[in-house]
Amino acid sequence: MTAKPSDTARNSYMDFLKGIAIIAVIVGHSLSGVRSMDLLFNVIYSFHMPLLFFISAYIEEQSRDKYAGKEGRMLIRRMNGLLLPYVSWSIIYAAFGWLQNGVSADMISGGMLKAELTAFGLKLLGYKENGLWFFPVLFGLKIMHMLYWIISKKTAKDTPVRDILTLLGLEIICALLAGLTKQPYMINMLSYAIPYFAAVVMVKHEAVQKIADSEWLTAGVIVAYALIFPHFSFYDTGWLTQVLRIGLSLCVIVVCCRFNDNKYQRRDNCLYAALCVCGENSLAIYVLHGFLMDYKVYFDKIDSAVITGLTSVATACVLAAVCIAIAKIIGISSWWKRVLFGK
Repeated sequence: MTAKPSDTARNSYMDFLKGIAIIAVIVGHSLSGVRSMDLLFNVIYSFHMPLLFFISAYIEEQSRDKYAGKEGRMLIRRMNGLLLPYVSWSIIYAAFGWLQNGVSADMISGGMLKAELTAFGLKLLGYKENGLWFFPVLFGLKIMHMLYWIISKKTAKDTPVRDILTLLGLEIICALLAGLTKQPYMINMLSYAIPYFAAVVMVKHEAVQKIADSEWLTAGVIVAYALIFPHFSFYDTGWLTQVLRIGLSLCVIVVCCRFNDNKYQRRDNCLYAALCVCGENSLAIYVLHGFLMDYKVYFDKIDSAVITGLTSVATACVLAAVCIAIAKIIGISSWWKRVLFGK
């Protein structure tokens, strides 16, 4: 099950999976609220963000030896790579929204601007829903990874039981933080992301790998997904929905890792190569696609669910290509590239 990097510089299979996930993100956003598309929408929302969390944690785990004894340096690099773009894009998104709504003298004198700035601050700090939540949550997972590495060095034996207890401890810390801070949105989302981080930690154990590498397990998780999925609905906000989503996501992750084989890692395969490029630019696609045309209204006019689904995927691929092109243009300036994409 453990995905082996094809080279020391970059794991192309992880880029491939990120490419699938980021295309799913665009499709999922475009199908939200579109009639007759609940099935595809629920399939996408059962795994797309959890898969991105898993991939990010997996790639970080591969850097463990590189940052041994230098965990603080790793955290500073991740802060620059995630929090700087988070703040930058939050300001851009807020300014874009204010320009769309119009800023007048009455708005400023009437105190509305102060209210808008307060709302912006609450979103930035994670007390309100924020479309860019992915950045700080990923950074939170980086902090957890650093704490996990430090705790691991302090304990004598590396066992699955030790890791389970460590991860439970980190989950309890998240729960306490959520309680002390009146449960801000970001900490709740971080708590939701922990199971996928835990999957990365657990799969490195030989005993777990022997179980996970079984073809019977792969077949079992596919059957489990088929049985669990009919009971899942993203629009249901109950705790059971989150439990089901964790189960479905882990099933997808097991299958993705199981099919990591050299025969799938072919850069001469156009589809594989294109998805790898999307994966390499996933953060840029994530932040830029929200500025492009809102085409959801057109999907509501299509009677066929199949045609709507295929059209949404094709449109997502085109939008991803446009986002990559825009990111490349922005990247001509190393300063803007650092500020907006953390590179």
